Amino acid sequence: MLVPSTRAALVNWDVLTWTPGTLSNSYDVDPSNAGTDVTFNIAGSVGRFRNDRQTNIPTPAITMSLTGGLSPVEQSLQWAADMQTSSRMTFTVNFSPQYLSGVTDVSFSIFDIDLDTNKDKIRNIYGIALDGTHIAATITLGSAINRNGNGLNQVLVGVQTVPDSGPGAAAGTATISFGSTPITGFAFTWSNSQGSEHYQEIAIGDIFYNVVVPEINPAALVALICILAGSIASREDSKS
Repeated sequence: MLVPSTRAALVNWDVLTWTPGTLSNSYDVDPSNAGTDVTFNIAGSVGRFRNDRQTNIPTPAITMSLTGGLSPVEQSLQWAADMQTSSRMTFTVNFSPQYLSGVTDVSFSIFDIDLDTNKDKIRNIYGIALDGTHIAATITLGSAINRNGNGLNQVLVGVQTVPDSGPGAAAGTATISFGSTPITGFAFTWSNSQGSEHYQEIAIGDIFYNVVVPEINPAALVALICILAGSIASREDSKS
């Protein structure tokens, strides 16, 4: 009998590097798993990415420009772009295929979903189950964000201007989680309300997850050892 357990892993932007402006990166963040543990890809209207106004670094990039109300301030993966009506950028996260039973309790935050001439929108938010079906997220919202729809149709809309950092920044933060259902990855799309080209920005905070680890029940392990021992003894007897 298999008894699943979990071990925690963390995508911690304070200790990782992301070459500014690149659209795909992979990381080894789980010491118990050899090789790549998580891969990120950004697709869509990527030609609209711009430099962070505070640091002049090309984005996507790891910065501390958007804090999400955290104290102390932590690094996050910032996106800055000149968005307009048809702009769409999709963030896809895939966990290691070596996680045969998937991962659970995935949780992360998106900072600075707000109204800055045009409204930031986060849509198409889903986890990917082991069978490939989509899993709806549980989402908590800061006061500057409205939610339209439910389940897999949730759309988060920034309806107030919030500061990039300091008091009030938490109002533009949404925390997204996928609960106990094992998943192999997740995705969301950043877009905006109807309007002309305008500079907008969001950031993705640290990503927490638990790796599902199948473990053999001790009683089953003893039984398996007995079966193997008996098999070896039988083979030895047949040689006599």
